[in-house]
Amino acid sequence: MIKQCVAGMVAVVMCGSVWAAGNEDEAAALASLTEVQKMYENRPQGTPNQAGTRTLSKKDINDCVTQMTEAKNKLDTVKQQYGSTKAYQSMQTRMLAGQVRGRLGTCKQTKDTLGY
Repeated sequence: MIKQCVAGMVAVVMCGSVWAAGNEDEAAALASLTEVQKMYENRPQGTPNQAGTRTLSKKDINDCVTQMTEAKNKLDTVKQQYGSTKAYQSMQTRMLAGQVRGRLGTCKQTKDTLGY
């Protein structure tokens, strides 16, 4: 009876450790994804012009490529480390990944087209 009780307590402690590690992974993934979201939101957007659109300078475009490449690399790292977490597998993360890839592609295309 004592052996069963001790075995049960060991199992609870082990499960608790796994659960805590899972929560730590979720928290770490969420923190990294929040950082990527901020990078995306703070990307260079240019200066407003009279037509109501924004004009991107050479520096804005180069900064955009650099920043979105960094954001994409961070997303790739999160995928490798925390790909099984709910935070990474969420719809918001998929949308963010699509936004980052799209903006990176647009900035790179603009940079290539203008010869920057």
